[in-house]
Amino acid sequence: MLFRGGIVMISINHITKYINEKKIIDDVSFNIYEGDKTGLIGINGVGKSTLLNMIIGKDSYYSGSIRVKGQIGYLPQDLSSDKEKTVEEFLEKYTNDKGISTILKNLNIKSKYNQQLKSLSGGEKTRVYLAKAILSKANILILDEPTNHLDSDGIQWLSEFISKFHGCVLIVSHDRYFLDQTVTNILELDEGNIKEYKGNYSNYKRTKDKELEKQAIEYEKYKKERKRLEIAARKQMERANKYNNMSQNDFYRGKAATIAKKSKAIASRIEKLDKVEKPKEVTGLNISFDNQKNKVGNILIKGENIKKTYNDLLFKNVNFEITRGKRIGIIGKNGVGKTTLLKGIIGSEELEGNLYISPSTKMGYFSQELKNLNENLSILDEMRKHCSNQSYIRTLLGCMLFKGEDIFKKIGDLSFGERVRVAFLKLVLEGNNLLVLDEPTNFLDITSREKIEEILIDYEGAILFVSHDQYFVEKMAEEIWEIEDNKLNRYLGDYEYYLSKKIDRNENQNLKKEQILNLEMELSSISFKLNLCKEEEKEELEKRYFEISKKLNQLKR
Repeated sequence: MLFRGGIVMISINHITKYINEKKIIDDVSFNIYEGDKTGLIGINGVGKSTLLNMIIGKDSYYSGSIRVKGQIGYLPQDLSSDKEKTVEEFLEKYTNDKGISTILKNLNIKSKYNQQLKSLSGGEKTRVYLAKAILSKANILILDEPTNHLDSDGIQWLSEFISKFHGCVLIVSHDRYFLDQTVTNILELDEGNIKEYKGNYSNYKRTKDKELEKQAIEYEKYKKERKRLEIAARKQMERANKYNNMSQNDFYRGKAATIAKKSKAIASRIEKLDKVEKPKEVTGLNISFDNQKNKVGNILIKGENIKKTYNDLLFKNVNFEITRGKRIGIIGKNGVGKTTLLKGIIGSEELEGNLYISPSTKMGYFSQELKNLNENLSILDEMRKHCSNQSYIRTLLGCMLFKGEDIFKKIGDLSFGERVRVAFLKLVLEGNNLLVLDEPTNFLDITSREKIEEILIDYEGAILFVSHDQYFVEKMAEEIWEIEDNKLNRYLGDYEYYLSKKIDRNENQNLKKEQILNLEMELSSISFKLNLCKEEEKEELEKRYFEISKKLNQLKR
């Protein structure tokens, strides 16, 4: 445990927690000090959200004590409560707060003030809940997966806010970039125990890798020494038995007893060896998609002049093709219509325009709301809806880290990360040639994220996905679609290609703005001259005026 000075804001003392007779947290103690920016990490279902619920006072069924010094502002994982309320009603307690206007503006949700929460995108809901946590005047922020659904601008703003925040922050996150930018120390929750690491996620990862490497070396030494002693003990016992069998002579019996004594001494040394645990090996998700083998056309889906309007225009004149085996990432700010476009493609939202879907296209859809899971069914029963081979299902569930009795857990009792793994597994069993994925890495622990990335890379079908996880986009996308200014811009290359083109485009736009400004100034000058000029000069000035007006109109299109 790391020791730091200063005011202790959160003190956890010998906490033990059981859920359904299973020990989730085992005699855990740690402190979080004023100014600490602490990341809490661990695999899905290990108990991170449970620990947060105990700290905020939502769960009091545990042994040990928790002391909190100050006001807590809390961002939950589940943003489904109060969905009928407008943003104004949700923040009603803070409407007279002098800072509310600035915070709503900084979070880019001021224009959503009169909208119901249920009408907002996932990122916009996250911003509203963040606003509530900040407006609570808390000196302790507890954030459970804060970057889920946030666009890159939102993540950058939140990172900067956390770095300037004077209290302490406790963050549960699997976003590697975000943890690197924000935290000063890491708490790893593993098999009920907490271990603390100094520095950000990258520092933790380097230290952890060294620990595992050292443990592996120590384990190999332990194995060799134990094996050497076991062989020596066995040989001594074999010699003792040999002398015992040779004769009833006291000399040989005495010799046998002496050798047997040596064998027992070696066995005692084996027992006294400092046991070294075998390093934990992460269970591999060695599964593959059973996508359809029948021949499909090259074009799976084609959109022409696609348009979508709610109260305001989301996008128009959208044209695209999704071809066989293509991997396309959709990016853009919160609320621009990324999820709406996905829902339109799968048929759950109406779109204006022409949308052609090949008869041979079979789509599997992953929703960020995880609405396709029945919370009353067990994991096993949910899987049985798609496959009757129980042995195969159990194997896949094992690969997805659901062990033993876990498969009988109800969906409603699972953590969000565990639900994501179940939803992803359903895609495996459905046999699709196009996967439509809406924020597929949200709530997943880092190990699961990386393995699912590997699985998707091996997938032979097409993938259309929305994600704010930069690691995931960099690894997966062969083509980038960006929704911006009510338009869809297609970049026919990977994320690096998109960034380079975006820089070129921004430079061109700046040049264009400069040209427009210069032409407008020239127009203004000509207008002034027209009022004062002689009649013989007027024709030439008017001609020039119309030429510039034409150029200006072309640039403004």
